[in-house]
Amino acid sequence: MDISGLKTIPIADFLRRLGHAPVAQKGRELTYFAPYREEHKPSFCVNAEKNVFYDFGTGCGGDIFKLAGEFIHSSDFKAQAKYIADSMNVQLPMKEHPSFVSQPTEPVFQNVEISRLESPTLLRYLAQRGIPKEIAQKYCVKVDYQLRGKDYYAIGFENNAHGYELRSAFFKGSFPPKHITHIANGNGRCNIFEGFIDFLSAEKLGYNDGNDSLILNSVSNLHKALPFLSDYPLILCYLDNDAAGREALAKLQKEFGDRVADKSSLYPDHKDLNEYLVSISPKHTNKLKF
Repeated sequence: MDISGLKTIPIADFLRRLGHAPVAQKGRELTYFAPYREEHKPSFCVNAEKNVFYDFGTGCGGDIFKLAGEFIHSSDFKAQAKYIADSMNVQLPMKEHPSFVSQPTEPVFQNVEISRLESPTLLRYLAQRGIPKEIAQKYCVKVDYQLRGKDYYAIGFENNAHGYELRSAFFKGSFPPKHITHIANGNGRCNIFEGFIDFLSAEKLGYNDGNDSLILNSVSNLHKALPFLSDYPLILCYLDNDAAGREALAKLQKEFGDRVADKSSLYPDHKDLNEYLVSISPKHTNKLKF
């Protein structure tokens, strides 16, 4: 099979060969748990008609070559082609000169508008997760957008590249570009979190206490965080109690040694800091008023 033939392989078949099945299908759109990272709600979509994918959790999308690159963590075209061929059990010609470059999928978000977070629905969602209105409005905004011709809105948390992490009761994703969020207060210590809900939880619990904060917005962004952390004498890690969180902690400890302190012992019986906050917070009802 030549390179152009690899490009026509249905992404759904490629994923099936790798052991990944969709959790939902609507027409020609299939929804999966992201196949190359851990997540608890499926946010990875495949458009079978156009044969492209989009990962709402990372803001990454494209064709089968781009997807192969996500699996092998490489932008090398030949390595991507080899991975696809090996996975599909087909052979490539000994010499191949690709005549095209893998193209990203078309922009998904349209008519994006940013405004103050006043939505009772969104504030109620955060309140149910233990986050009060005053903390939410200090760090978050409301993001209105169109997706596939339909109107949506969500809580937005801005990153250093002016993209936004998006959350609602029904959606978890991001408006690209994907990046970390560094909040500098001029303190010599830095708290580090996987997601902004955990950061907001630390605000509520009083753990931030004037420290600088760095929110990864995905453990896959850890490499982007390292330059920001290099000058801190103390790095306090409020990471998840799961395999991805432990791996991130180990990488930070390897990079910065005893400057890294593991704070997950504050919530040993919970997956993350927000789950702990919810467990000790008064229960809220749908009659909350803002």
